Amino acid sequence: MNRTNKLLERRYHIPLAMFDDAFVRFQKKYVYPQNFLLTAVLAAIACVYVHAVVKDNTQTLAYLLIVICLALILVRWYKTFRLRRAVHDALKDVENDTYTLTLYDTGIVIRTEDAPAAETVSPAAAEEASAENASPEAEKPEGNGFAQLFPEEPASANEPIPPTEIEFGSGVRTHDCGEYFMVYVVKQNFYVIPKKDFSESEILQLSEAFSKS
Repeated sequence: MNRTNKLLERRYHIPLAMFDDAFVRFQKKYVYPQNFLLTAVLAAIACVYVHAVVKDNTQTLAYLLIVICLALILVRWYKTFRLRRAVHDALKDVENDTYTLTLYDTGIVIRTEDAPAAETVSPAAAEEASAENASPEAEKPEGNGFAQLFPEEPASANEPIPPTEIEFGSGVRTHDCGEYFMVYVVKQNFYVIPKKDFSESEILQLSEAFSKS
């Protein structure tokens, strides 16, 4: 990815509730349709065997196949909701992490840092501080950025997580979820950008960049 034209760089923190909401949205958009399709297919197969049982209630195999179809449906949905809970518990360990987004005209780079919650600068306080200072450098508040929801490989406590590059293209989908942007790299991970940590002009800049992906 070409890194010569840097457009924006911000650091920020994402609340656990936002991670949860993003994962639910992700499941509803990409997992639920598959579940519904599988449910419809298995239910149709089960109905065929129900019809067979109605015609001849001595068909033991038909009863067994009906039970198997219903069990597969229940297992599929159970795993979906169990995964949601597992992700919530796992993310508790990284709730206070700080993330950095660097936006280029060809893509984004994500870096992850370990930062206590007490050190996180709220966007409102950062905006007020920049307004009170006259220097150009003070107009760039910290506490803004982009967060990776699922690191591909866990890093050790003494080893920094390597940066992730996402180049805009056909394999990247972006969604405006109201309070945040969600960037989904097909068949890999998805990432959350909280709008609360960005100014209106920066949100517009991100929207324009993502619309090209």
